[in-house]
Amino acid sequence: MPTAAKAKISRISIEDVKKRLDGLTFVDARSATALSRNPVQVPGAIHVPAKKIGSALKRLPRNRTLVTYCT
Repeated sequence: MPTAAKAKISRISIEDVKKRLDGLTFVDARSATALSRNPVQVPGAIHVPAKKIGSALKRLPRNRTLVTYCT
């Protein structure tokens, strides 16, 4: 049985985001309540509340760098 690759978790600056925009997938990790209060999202972002990220990993792209954000 193949072993899962370990994810590298690190912070990324806005400047780095701008440089690498084409290779990134944004995950809006705000709760549904927070999203309804401020529905502005990064264009193309996938909404997955932080509490559900573990169960949503299967539907997130594995071939791109994921950038999560919240309030």
